[in-house]
Parts: sequence; C-alpha cells; structure tokens
Amino acid sequence: MHFKIGDKVRFLNEKGEGIISKIINKTTVGVTIEDGFELPFAVSELLTIPKDPTSPSPSKIVEEPVFFNETTSKSIITKEEQEGIYMAFSPEKMNDIAHSDFNVWLINYTGYQILFSYSIVSAKGFKTVETGTIQAFENLLVETIDRKLLTESSNFKVDILFFNEQEHVYQAPISEIVKLKPIKLYKENAFADNNFISEKALIINITKINTLEEQIETPKIDLSKILLQKRSHFEPHKKSKPHISNNPAYELEIDLHIEELVDTHAGMSNAEIIQIQLKHLQRAIDKAIAEHCRKLVVIHGVGNGRLKSEVHAILDSLKLRYHDGSYAKYGFGATEIIIA
Repeated sequence: MHFKIGDKVRFLNEKGEGIISKIINKTTVGVTIEDGFELPFAVSELLTIPKDPTSPSPSKIVEEPVFFNETTSKSIITKEEQEGIYMAFSPEKMNDIAHSDFNVWLINYTGYQILFSYSIVSAKGFKTVETGTIQAFENLLVETIDRKLLTESSNFKVDILFFNEQEHVYQAPISEIVKLKPIKLYKENAFADNNFISEKALIINITKINTLEEQIETPKIDLSKILLQKRSHFEPHKKSKPHISNNPAYELEIDLHIEELVDTHAGMSNAEIIQIQLKHLQRAIDKAIAEHCRKLVVIHGVGNGRLKSEVHAILDSLKLRYHDGSYAKYGFGATEIIIA
C-alpha cells in the first residue's frame, strides 16, 4: 500500500491512530500521534482511515511548488509552465550525503491520473522496478536506491499514460530516458526545499503538459525543403573532390538527446525541443556532405518514436540511404546514414 503525507491511519498491532507526516523510505513512514510525537512505523502495520466524503478533496488544494535550478534557488517557473511530470531524488541522510542512499520519487503535477512504469537502464537493457497509478497532483516514492547502484546505473526510463474519467484534452503517451549525473548527488546545494515532498530534493522535469491551443497552433517547420536546397548547393563540390570511402576517420556521430544539445530545457514544449534537435541534425548533415564523410550516425533514442520519424522523413525527402545503427552499440536508438 502506498501512503502520502497527510493520510490518516490506524495502527494494526496496537490501539490508536495518527497522521502520516514523513516518508522515510519505501517501507517505513513517520506517523505523528495525538500527543504530537512523530514515530516510525512499517507501512505493513498501518491501515488507511477513509476520508469523510463531505470534506474537500486535498488533490484540489495544491500549493505552488518550488523547483531547484542549478543557477538559482528561487522559484523561476510560472504556474502554467509547472504543470507536468517530474522526478525527485532525496538523500536519506542529509547530513552525510556522500554515503547516503537516495529516495526516488515520481511526481504527477497535472490534472490527469497517470499509469506509469519506472525502470533502471543498464548495459544489459531495462529492469522495471515499479508500475502503478498516481492520482492528479500527487507523488509517489517508487524506490530507495543504494548509493553504489546509483553510481553504476544513473539512467532511468519513465513511461507515462495520461487518462481522466471526465472529458479532457488528449495528451500523448510519454516514454523518456532520464540521465542523472551522479556527481550532482555529492553537492549539498543540489537539494532544495520544495512543496512536493517533505525532504530536500533534486527535482528533474520529465515533460510539460501541452494545452489544446499548443497542440493545435504549434507551427511545424518544414526543414526537409531547407535541407534539400542545402544539399543541392553542396553536390557540385562532392563530385569535384575525391572521396575516401573506407577511412573510419570520415565518419561522424551526433547525439540528438536534448540534454546533450542545450544546458537546460526546463519549460520548453515538446515542439520547441524537437525543433532544436532537427536544427542540429541539419547542421550535422551539412557538415557530413561538406567534409565528404562516409556515413553519419544519428543517436535519437527510442522514446515515443516521434523524433525518429521526423529524422527519417527528412532523410526520405533528401533521398539519402539509411538503416538502423549498430544494435550492439546503440540498441534501437540510432540511425546510420550513408552519405557516399
């Protein structure tokens, strides 16, 4: 059973009741009893007391969250931009971060209910750790992860499906790889107070919710025409210069993951992110053609498949040959373009 701060609970093995005031880890919570003392209890020893149906739903009363940013500790995101899905990492031992294990939270700051799958990414593939449902404007402790394991496996995969029982704006499913730099977890100032959980935490944005207007009115730039014009500009040079087709030095590789292209993408819409990624692709193709490269490897990741589809659409318009990149090296997340 999953508990959250504010839940009223009854003790199974003794008389009395209290209120959840702290999430200690996945199996233990702090309960404040009537005398005002906070005591640790195993979640298996607690039973939720149903709420009074006449009382207002706590999910409707949400305080403005405070987000951590590497350059400032102030709240820098407006309410409209805040609505989305987040991950949070909080140390179990704030006074000894260097040796602390970490609680991993999944935060649903949207008006939707979500179905989620949380996995750890390793060299062998994906290991699913937790799946379930999170209600609107609630959060869930999905794992307490060992510091050593976190250092070895610092990439996580989060899959999200949005739904609502009432009429709502459609939100596309989310499948994202979250890359965490372990060095951040050694810096005390990386963890900030927030209104999501009671602990100081490093909070990472996974995705922002789009409004109906954003989904309809977001302009789509036809980069294929621009790329076609640029390619025709370079073709005379390609014919007049010798090409060393078997030299590995004439191969290029580009990683289109947004965190590899910009310092921060907090607050960006999905449309803005993909435009940046395609512009970097454009420059890479220009460079590969100009420098007479044998091939160009584009790392686009798996995700929900949209970026891969956009990349392939541009390559088709340019009539460039391509195929999946090396599975051993990139899994299903890369495309190899034959320039020659």
